[in-house]
Amino acid sequence: MKKIVVLFLLISGSILKSQTVPIYIYFASHNETDDETYHGLNYGNSSEFATMKSYVQKVCDTISYYGASYEMMLESNFILGALSNDNAHNVTNDIIEWADNQPNIEVQSHNHFDPTGLPPNPYNSTDLVYLLDSCGVDTAEVLGGYIWRTFPGPVPEDWTQWQTPQPGAVFSTAPDWMPTLLWGGGSPMHTDDFEAYGIWRPSAPTLTGFDDHNPSGALVNFGNGCGQEFVIDDTSTAIQTAYRVINFVDSLHAHYDGDPNAFFNMKIMFNFRYLPDPGYIDKIGTVLSTIDPYIQSGRMEYKGIMDIYQEWMSLHPANTDYFISVCDTTVDQSIAAPADLGDEENNRVENFTVYPNPASQNLTLKFHDYNQHQIIIYDFMGQILLSLTASDNESIDVSNLPTGMYLIVSDQIDKRIFTVE
Repeated sequence: MKKIVVLFLLISGSILKSQTVPIYIYFASHNETDDETYHGLNYGNSSEFATMKSYVQKVCDTISYYGASYEMMLESNFILGALSNDNAHNVTNDIIEWADNQPNIEVQSHNHFDPTGLPPNPYNSTDLVYLLDSCGVDTAEVLGGYIWRTFPGPVPEDWTQWQTPQPGAVFSTAPDWMPTLLWGGGSPMHTDDFEAYGIWRPSAPTLTGFDDHNPSGALVNFGNGCGQEFVIDDTSTAIQTAYRVINFVDSLHAHYDGDPNAFFNMKIMFNFRYLPDPGYIDKIGTVLSTIDPYIQSGRMEYKGIMDIYQEWMSLHPANTDYFISVCDTTVDQSIAAPADLGDEENNRVENFTVYPNPASQNLTLKFHDYNQHQIIIYDFMGQILLSLTASDNESIDVSNLPTGMYLIVSDQIDKRIFTVE
């Protein structure tokens, strides 16, 4: 399994606070078969796919800068677009295989099988795994986009059929596939999602059976969380999303530290359909930078889905072990500014900004004090491009830097991403 590599973010001399309750966090995204109706980009068109590819690469780079874990869950339309327009079946640097080869990113399938839908989707999850394998991804183990209980509809989508290896619906020669994990628990139009945290083996696709742990169950389920609290959409305020995450984590520690069975994995969701929106990827960066002190202080940890699963199995090897935390008012999910954003040494999130961003000639540094600060600029490969001391309103000439994204670090603590045009 992939291991998380924290890029440029190790803080010398920081003291990690004890974390009695494991709290693992990751970013996750879907794309959907109807993405085009939102952003107008047809993944089957080579130039429009290239446009979307640039946004996907930018969000991957933004997440990777902070060493965060990312689950990229893909529908058939984007995978087929990569095969047709990115030569994904022949090269290793297509966007899908490139992403999956990053140490902090896992590519998985996300599927709503509906041959009669608008648009129709004739591919089931086995077909998607087969398509991903054609792109060079051979580690897809998660059933994403599944339905947690039996709902009326033309196509059964509940998880029970995947307790045994299933054939493809389109590709008859595809190897039968069975997932390791059920991820979340959705419903048609998300009107009745199953809301809980935890890890367990569901017994049946019913109201009373889904959260009933079955020790002999073939599939392990990751709880979907509570509603839409940690979703970054086109109307979200990024700082409020970050504060909600921080307050939630603080409350988990207050209520569950000392509970040997407690084990939380939580996602921050975003959607491909919003990536082209102006400022949307910057929202994701704001969430990352705001919660980063909590990562550095050890109050929560970035870890991918399969690594979280392996950690659970290591701590709880017995099939009788499980943990379910239903969504209620026990824990705090407010959007109020937290009283503490991490260790005192790290509590400097708002003390350093840069503008304009993107920049073409000069980048101005804005500090909230009059002290001298050590400034380092890194490229994507971790190479130091510039090191200097600077104070408030100091300008840096970046005109010699190639077009792209860079990381600027102040005093080895505060971090900002900026773009050179």
